[in-house]
Order: sequence, then C-alpha cells, then structure tokens
Amino acid sequence: MNSTIPNEHPMVTVKADASNFTEEVLKSAEPVLVNFSTEACPACEMSAPILEQIATALAGKVKVVNLNADENPELAAKYGVSSFPTLSIFKDGELAVADI
Repeated sequence: MNSTIPNEHPMVTVKADASNFTEEVLKSAEPVLVNFSTEACPACEMSAPILEQIATALAGKVKVVNLNADENPELAAKYGVSSFPTLSIFKDGELAVADI
C-alpha cells in the first residue's frame, strides 16, 4: 500500500482561522479533528500527509481542519494549546477531546 498522497490529489483538509473557526469547527454537522500547528514545527510538517490521508479516508464522517497557531494565538490559548502539533476533536460545537 502506498503511504503517500500523490500530488495531483487536491488538499482535503480545511484551513481555519479566527474568521471562519465558528463556521468550520463549532457549527460543523460532523465531528472535527483540529490540527493546531505552527510553521516552524518539523513534526507538524511530517504529520500533514497523514492528516490528509485521514481526511480522505473519513470524508463525510469527520472533517479535518488545520489551524496555524502562530497566526491565531487567541484560539490556541482559548483551547489550552501550548505545544505543537496538538490534535483536538470538536463535536456539536464543543471541545470533546483535547491534546490527542
């Protein structure tokens, strides 16, 4: 089984920020896996292809959202995120699982 995603496939994860977090995460009809990351984070870069695979495999069941904490520090602080990457699950507008 090929563990990489070919470049011709579009990104299936969603980019969130302060302007669309409520709509993309809190108002989502499906559970949301939020990847809190930063640009200067090697582990964040390494996890990106895996998150794309998860988003593809669970499309329609789980939404995968990337949030750059450098650009949105208020959201990271609000949800207690201080190390990166941090994966959190939101369901029905609430933080269901923090710090996966």
